[in-house]
Amino acid sequence: MKQDFDIPPRPRREPTRADFARAKSMYAAGEGVEHVVVGRWLLTWGKPGRKNFADWLAEQDG
Repeated sequence: MKQDFDIPPRPRREPTRADFARAKSMYAAGEGVEHVVVGRWLLTWGKPGRKNFADWLAEQDG
C-alpha cells in the first residue's frame, strides 16, 4: 500500500491508566475499545506468551 502524503502520520501515544480503566469498563459493557489500547495489545502478537484481548486487558494497570 502506498503512503498517502496528504495525511501526515500521527505520533504514537502510550495509553494511560485512565485509558485502561475506560477500556475495561467499555469492554465489560460490550462497547468498542479505543485504538490506543487495542494498538498496544496488537504489539504483543507474534511474541511468546501472547494472550487474548480479555485476559491481556485484565492484567493491565488502570
